[in-house]
Amino acid sequence: MSLISGLIFLAFMLLTGFRELSPEWKKYQNEYKELLIKNAKDEATKKKAKSLDVKIQQIYLSSLKRIDRCTSCHIGVENPLMANAEIVYKQHSGDYLKDHPLDKFGCTICHNGQGRATNLKEAHGAGRDTHWDYPIMPLKYVQSSCAQCHEFEMLKQNRGEIVAAGEKLFREKGCKGCHKLNGIGGILGKALGGIGSQPIAYFPMKYVKDEQTPYSWHKQHFDDPRNIVPESEMKIDIKDKESDLLTTYTLTLRSDEIPQQYRRIWQSPRSREAAMDGEALYKMYCIACHTSGKYSIYDDIFKRTIPAIMNPAFLKSIDDKFLKKIIEEGRSETQMTAWKADAAGLSDEKINKILQYITRDRPAEKSEPFILSRFNQNIKNGEKLYEVRCQMCHGPKGEGGEKILGISLVNPVVQKEADPEFLAITVRDGRQGTPMVAFGSKGLGLENQDIVNIVAYVRTLSSKK
Repeated sequence: MSLISGLIFLAFMLLTGFRELSPEWKKYQNEYKELLIKNAKDEATKKKAKSLDVKIQQIYLSSLKRIDRCTSCHIGVENPLMANAEIVYKQHSGDYLKDHPLDKFGCTICHNGQGRATNLKEAHGAGRDTHWDYPIMPLKYVQSSCAQCHEFEMLKQNRGEIVAAGEKLFREKGCKGCHKLNGIGGILGKALGGIGSQPIAYFPMKYVKDEQTPYSWHKQHFDDPRNIVPESEMKIDIKDKESDLLTTYTLTLRSDEIPQQYRRIWQSPRSREAAMDGEALYKMYCIACHTSGKYSIYDDIFKRTIPAIMNPAFLKSIDDKFLKKIIEEGRSETQMTAWKADAAGLSDEKINKILQYITRDRPAEKSEPFILSRFNQNIKNGEKLYEVRCQMCHGPKGEGGEKILGISLVNPVVQKEADPEFLAITVRDGRQGTPMVAFGSKGLGLENQDIVNIVAYVRTLSSKK
């Protein structure tokens, strides 16, 4: 047994010694030196190539608190003669290094990876046995690093069109309707601040295919959220290229700030949002759930009906005050976030812009008044009518929810803020384009007194929960 242990130890020592004598970086530098000598155009160039000192290349970046040794292998990164060489010796693409010199920026600030390493496996940090939090970033996502120092408007016109397109898509797909960012946004999903800086251990990799890195996780999560996180309620409908764009943008959401001397960002995210109109704000915060807002839909993920907030029948029967209250306060026990400043963080100005956009096509004619004061209320009769006419869609206790078409009627905003007149008009006239049919004389034929009784009963539902 001791003989076997001794042989294993000897083999380990020999392997360690071999690695020390023939490190990977030295191999690449020797091959690079041979290339320079072979391709030299004259004796002077050849002589210079022969004098190349094979040694560890190291860039110390005091402002960034980094040490990068990437050029120990990628030694030709600044050599124009290496424009068509193999990747490890190849000159850096484009003219990025002209404005981002290596002695000031290094490599890992843009590409991630382990800067101090001197072999491919550890430097790239990919794979189960490398234990590196931030593995090398795939080139298709590398523009995410540009946003650390540059604004998206600038990047859109200056070689950052991918990350700028990702940021635009993030806004237009309504991601902030569920996720808080910079203190503003919904609360259904996790806050996204710092998500681009999260180490690999933060992400559940059980269902991630191929290379298990944060980049693969984001991409596959956008492609099919429930395939990566089975319990996810994330709603998204995108194409393959769009998931790459969103991944690129998501990787910009970093918690570690670049030192001031590197940054060229003059406008804060909050000031950019302040300049948005109602349509842009609606897309950012509302469209993911309400889509166009024209039709109510039963959502299989949320297991409830999403109301048609821009339906003409709805708009002509509701006033701005009540609609604004719904936006501000949300609807408890549903996925509708409270958007007021001390909840999801929207200012009164932004809510007003969204409100103006939602109501822009409100019909000129108003609904015919109901005038409930003309009638006496009979709650017992209303309860019987509710059981026959209403509970199929709204639930036995008005709770709405799974496999139920109607919205919750026990929501505090409905109970405390909805004008009984509004409720009566809704029951009488229905909502064209939604499952809510008209129950009045032009619909299923209920008498106005019956409608008054139903409304009276509905107003008691919150106490019957």
